[in-house]
Amino acid sequence: QIPTPTDPQASTRLIMLSTMVFGMVLSGVATTPTVFKVPAVAGGFADALAKAAATAGDVELRLATGLHQVLSPLVITSAHAHADKALAVTPDDPAAAAPTISGGVAVTGPWTQDATNTKLWSAALPADINLTVGQTMQAWRGADRLTLARSGDLVYKLATADYLVWNNDDLLPSFADLSALQLVLYESWTASTHHVAKLDAANKTCFFTEPYNAKWANSASGSRYYAQNARELLDDDGEFLVEASTGKFLLISETDPSKDTVMLAAMTQLVIANGTNTAVGPVQWHGVAFEHSAVEASNCFDSDCDGQSATFLTTAMVNLYGADGWNFTNCTFAHTGGYALWFNAGSANGGISSSAVHDLGAGAIRIGSPSGTAPLTTGITVSDNVLTDGGYVYQEGCGVLSQNSVANIHILHNEISYFRYTGVSTGWTWGYGPTAVQSVFTGFNHIFQIGMGYLSDMGCVYTLGHQPGSQVFNNLCSDVQSYNYGGWAYYTDEGSRDELFTHNIAIRTKCGGHHQHYGTDNNITNNLYYHVNIGDVPTPGRQKILMTDCDTSIRASTHPRPASCHPDTNPTTGCCCYPGCDQGKCSSFVFTKNVIYQPKGYSGSLVGTTFNLGLDNFTFQDNDYFIGGIPATAALWNTTKPGETGESMATWQSHGKDSKSVYADPLVDDTTSWQLSPDSPALKLGFEQIDASDIGPRSGADRQVGATEKTRVAATIRSVLGEATHAELHIKGFLRP
Repeated sequence: QIPTPTDPQASTRLIMLSTMVFGMVLSGVATTPTVFKVPAVAGGFADALAKAAATAGDVELRLATGLHQVLSPLVITSAHAHADKALAVTPDDPAAAAPTISGGVAVTGPWTQDATNTKLWSAALPADINLTVGQTMQAWRGADRLTLARSGDLVYKLATADYLVWNNDDLLPSFADLSALQLVLYESWTASTHHVAKLDAANKTCFFTEPYNAKWANSASGSRYYAQNARELLDDDGEFLVEASTGKFLLISETDPSKDTVMLAAMTQLVIANGTNTAVGPVQWHGVAFEHSAVEASNCFDSDCDGQSATFLTTAMVNLYGADGWNFTNCTFAHTGGYALWFNAGSANGGISSSAVHDLGAGAIRIGSPSGTAPLTTGITVSDNVLTDGGYVYQEGCGVLSQNSVANIHILHNEISYFRYTGVSTGWTWGYGPTAVQSVFTGFNHIFQIGMGYLSDMGCVYTLGHQPGSQVFNNLCSDVQSYNYGGWAYYTDEGSRDELFTHNIAIRTKCGGHHQHYGTDNNITNNLYYHVNIGDVPTPGRQKILMTDCDTSIRASTHPRPASCHPDTNPTTGCCCYPGCDQGKCSSFVFTKNVIYQPKGYSGSLVGTTFNLGLDNFTFQDNDYFIGGIPATAALWNTTKPGETGESMATWQSHGKDSKSVYADPLVDDTTSWQLSPDSPALKLGFEQIDASDIGPRSGADRQVGATEKTRVAATIRSVLGEATHAELHIKGFLRP
């Protein structure tokens, strides 16, 4: 079992974190900071930052318990923190509730109950809301996210880049405020949001103001869409609408909302580190909550807002450029319109630990830049956090997204769950071209409830492009459910290269335990794939059963090539591995000392690809395969879809694959500890026991989210699927306890 990668900044960071609430630390030496107490009033934090900038030496800002409303982004520069000056932000009373930095404004009422529809309540909009689209797409009642007025899920008859044709009476022939109406169209791994240019009721045609990627108007998307943000759609309990024409906030509620706090978000960004020219830091945040950020919508609606992982977003609730030594401990990030925390270009030697990040418009944590020429982001650690409940606005948001121009990134010991797309995504180059990514370590994470039937083409851990020195290890992945294809546990996508996957566990994934689109020089060793490729189970995003068997237990989607094409030894035009070619024809990995166990009743195969030569360049050895009740003479290897041709183990071995591997029950004794029996044949092949006891947060981070949030997520699923199905899924492990 490989050790946790060494973090060169760990010792310095631990010294700083352990002492910061008692005194600042510079170069490992404790100092006494100047302390400013910050009252919980609007603008109070900004005033304190001005004092900090004017103060020589270290500064500690102690925030009073309560709401610290942000009227404009808090911009922190090298005047506040630099190599010889540190800044800390802590609670004034650590025993009290965490102070909250909020970009929200309250809908204070008075509330008026409609005389005809007694469930409809209205109140005047607060003065701090200027009715930008991003401010009107989210609202909260207490800790609960309200739902923007919307239709149910619909299926269109036809969709092109410019319009869709609806079925039956799915859309109304007209809307009172057509300019506000939005359509959300599913693609494959994204969903895009569109304004409506006009409706042709006679032909049931809706024209978009922004183009739709109609490539995905097929089974991958299910031809699904829904309409939102219209008075005519305001009908279910918990739905709201910001009505610009009347200046009213409308809410459907069974009870009087005046008894609760209703919030809108006014600011897309609450804190910005402006270290573009001069690095900013060190800055330590401890025990602080960040809440309520608005949706970044203008950039989206200027194009098509369907970029993978919501990378079209340029903002985050806390957005750090050139931040050196920024660390967040025991913090909470909640109720966001996009990503919560972004270690952007040029940031270094920082991280987030023992914190909770939940109720997210997109994803939780973002690292690096989409550009390979951006300043390097390095030495970032995301550890011991609970990251959960994302994708409410941009469904393609990830739990952790580590992109381009990064090095020495550690994503360790987190609980990552309830995202509609991927859990951890690393890398940002397609194909085998140059890379600015290296040494990304993803380990000891518990990743579960990924996809939930909303999108396709995803994994608990997804990698892209060349990432030399990177490792994925000791992760536990369970319950991945895509809408259509591609609900995998571990997924090496286009050009993934020089990566080690080891000591990982995959269970109850819709599709295979490991899928490689194409890549090379990847080592997949000593992993346990237990009851994977299970097909569909009902989920909030897809209640129908579309697939009883998705693909295979282990899959490579090598691009087809003729037998005469040998791109590795004899490259020719149309048969080559370098940029400009179809690089998907060039793919390989080494697959050794793994355990693949499928229970009795499993009807799929064990190893599959796209065509019969797709695995020629792959190495398989010392693996233990088993399907209860199925003999090794069955065609379980080198299967292809469509067609499902395959080979028996003996035929597979005659081609030089798995010559020393076995087909035998690996004797998984305990599906809690995931230990194999001492008599397991896998151990005789060199398989090492996987210690699952240290997977997930090591601290009390799980308690940060609290029972209320976990109950709310479970209640949402219960309301969609019903009590009986909810109970069934709980037994199967679809829901956490």
